[in-house]
Amino acid sequence: MCGRYALHTAPMKVAQSLGLPIDLDWEPAYNIAPGRSVPVIATDPEGDKPAALYARWGFHPHWAGSKAPTPINARAETLRDSRYFLGSFRHHRCLVPADGWYEWTESGGQKLPWYFRRGDGNPIVFAGLLAKGEDDNQTMAIITEPARGLAKTIHDRMPLVLTPESIAAWLKPELTDPDELRRHVHHEPIEDFRTHRVSPAVNRADAAGADLIAPLSPEAG
Repeated sequence: MCGRYALHTAPMKVAQSLGLPIDLDWEPAYNIAPGRSVPVIATDPEGDKPAALYARWGFHPHWAGSKAPTPINARAETLRDSRYFLGSFRHHRCLVPADGWYEWTESGGQKLPWYFRRGDGNPIVFAGLLAKGEDDNQTMAIITEPARGLAKTIHDRMPLVLTPESIAAWLKPELTDPDELRRHVHHEPIEDFRTHRVSPAVNRADAAGADLIAPLSPEAG
């Protein structure tokens, strides 16, 4: 799954790295938790160019009612069969910029966090889905897929990280067929990523600061 992530690269550098226009500002965040409003990139209502906006992390369409679930993730394998997500999969996709994400293992009853990032340090984008909420604000879920390679040794799920070549297709409004989307959209090779243990301080949703993504010293366990 993807339950926490970091975004500390400046908007201008993200825009340059991904080849996207981003007219939005944000502060570095090293422990983004569900429920927070986060920057995403989607095709604007006219459908002619990408635009950056804020969306609350927790997917809750306005038509679903107040008692409906608010999932933070959507499984890639079941999107085409899900009434809850299919409309957004076809018509309201987004990119979620990030620098990396956290996963956890357990040892002796303790949750041990690991941080995943690209080996070259460049920012990444998760595939996401948007839905307008009951308050007319946008809500968002990050798409996950079965973990691969080194990620599989930590957790059985991981976020769907898009290749730069997939970005244009993911945001293309005329691409609405799930099979056609799958032909045009691809995930980043897991071999391009690195992981390391980080401080258990990140287990607290209110923890902040760049030290959260620093490798844990051997003395700290």
